[in-house]
Amino acid sequence: MPVSSGLQKYFDSQRSKKGNMQQKFAALADQIDPAFMQSFEAFHDRIIGIVEDNPDAVDMVSEELDELDIKLHSAQRTHNLKKAATVIEISENK
Repeated sequence: MPVSSGLQKYFDSQRSKKGNMQQKFAALADQIDPAFMQSFEAFHDRIIGIVEDNPDAVDMVSEELDELDIKLHSAQRTHNLKKAATVIEISENK
């Protein structure tokens, strides 16, 4: 089905963005600590195993993951605040 040149240009730009994202993810993959990746894969496999063995547990697992997500975001905010405080302190001492 033919599309207008404007629409084709949009699709081309989206395809270009997707390629850039793949490059960014590939670059990030080199920065991930192998120990973290191994730990995350074990966590993932454990969660999938729980859900496969107990389909009734999906809601409970989902709630636990949501709670973990909240804790991780809170820890990240705390880390960012500490980092910002350190940067401010260093800049004030100069």
